[in-house]
Amino acid sequence: MENRYPRLEVNLEHLRHNIKTVVEKCGAQGIQIAGVIKGATGLPEVAKAYDEAGAAFIASSRLEQLQAAKDAGIEKPMMLIRIPMLSEVKDVIKITDISLNSEMEVLKALNQEAREQGKLHKVILMADLGDLREGYWDKEELLDVCEYIENKMINV
Repeated sequence: MENRYPRLEVNLEHLRHNIKTVVEKCGAQGIQIAGVIKGATGLPEVAKAYDEAGAAFIASSRLEQLQAAKDAGIEKPMMLIRIPMLSEVKDVIKITDISLNSEMEVLKALNQEAREQGKLHKVILMADLGDLREGYWDKEELLDVCEYIENKMINV
């Protein structure tokens, strides 16, 4: 079977051009771009297009896709765009530089694992916007967690 469907065809030249345009327009406003590779099933060629066109980060909700990007030689910071599970903390620290978070237990585990691996792991705290999917709902709790991270977590 020569052509199998469904199939994704990516014009890498057009993709690089579009990414570069977005990076330039956003950069003029002080905004950095994370190139999300999940939609292209983490194809290393797509990750390279984001890298070459100037995206500041490579992002996915799948650790294996971020590892594949690293294996392809991409040295940009890797961003996990979902809340890590406790069972994957070791891999999150090993593979990624940044992760989205909203659970204190996971943050503490990330801090401990980052200490053990001798790394600094950046986190972005999630605030729920009303859909009750994920993130801190209570503003005071979010601020308390920010203060705790700032004062008690050396590796996060």
